[in-house]
Amino acid sequence: MSKKPFLQGKTWSFLLSVNILMAVVFSFILVWVSIERMDINYFINLERSRLREKQSLHGKLEVEKERLLSPYELRLKAEKLGMKAPAPGQIRRMDLSRHAPAARK
Repeated sequence: MSKKPFLQGKTWSFLLSVNILMAVVFSFILVWVSIERMDINYFINLERSRLREKQSLHGKLEVEKERLLSPYELRLKAEKLGMKAPAPGQIRRMDLSRHAPAARK
């Protein structure tokens, strides 16, 4: 019984070429994943900046709304439109509880 070498010429070269091919394929996959990661990171940063801009605009609009609804501003607008505070007898209050529609079932 003679011992045969574990890997002979053609088998060894075939396995080496398969391993080199797998290394090249995995390298391309690694590069592709890295590029995709950078691309996704770019779009995430872009959306974050848009979100910050919209949050900033929302805050400014809230401040403007509060300013326009302040009693001082409302009083100035009412005076420009010729409105004034009602006299004591001019205010009528309605009791809406008697006229409320029946609850639907």
